[in-house]
Amino acid sequence: METTIEQVAAAIARGTRVLLLVRHAERPRISNEDRTFGASLPLTAAGERMSRDFGAKLRAAVRGADVQFRASPLRRTVMTAERIAEGMGIDPGPIATDARIGNAGAFVASEREMWECFRDTKFFEHMGEYFRDGVQRGFNPLAEATRAYEEYVVSRFTAQVGIFTTHDVFVASFLHGKGVETQFSEANWPRFLDAAGIVFAADGTRRTVFVRAGLSDRICGV
Repeated sequence: METTIEQVAAAIARGTRVLLLVRHAERPRISNEDRTFGASLPLTAAGERMSRDFGAKLRAAVRGADVQFRASPLRRTVMTAERIAEGMGIDPGPIATDARIGNAGAFVASEREMWECFRDTKFFEHMGEYFRDGVQRGFNPLAEATRAYEEYVVSRFTAQVGIFTTHDVFVASFLHGKGVETQFSEANWPRFLDAAGIVFAADGTRRTVFVRAGLSDRICGV
């Protein structure tokens, strides 16, 4: 199920608890030989603008709400959270970082093996295999990883609104594992600032949605 950031804002304004697992904004292209996955790369100027625009789309809805920020430790994810907060008109203080949000943990079994898997530039082929078969080099089994990731992020979510900035592999893997989008390809892959949204009902149940921010048509950096 796809939804828009405007629909998410409307739900938040009604008092609904929402956790957004947001892909970071635009960053420079990462070399296939970079074993750190571009850990030190900043956002581009366009990435900073679109992050502020993302926050601005939620600004009215979160006024008076408790908003929690958390990020993968990579520079681009921290910057994305900071700029989203600026767009919301919020001073979050130092952004809490957590590798299990989007570097290691549930989906990634070995960053080194994942890098070796992807360095042949057949990214979508390898991700397709992971989604189809549930296993891939460098990754934990998809079904088990999805359960573990959801359990972890929900356990760290303590506010009405959560902005947890992560990476496309985590967003897509979680959405596929939850059965929200079962036919991922390059055509519909999460763009910059697209998100997996976990929406909490008043009775404690929750549902997962694919949130299209509509702020970028890019998959890779520039």
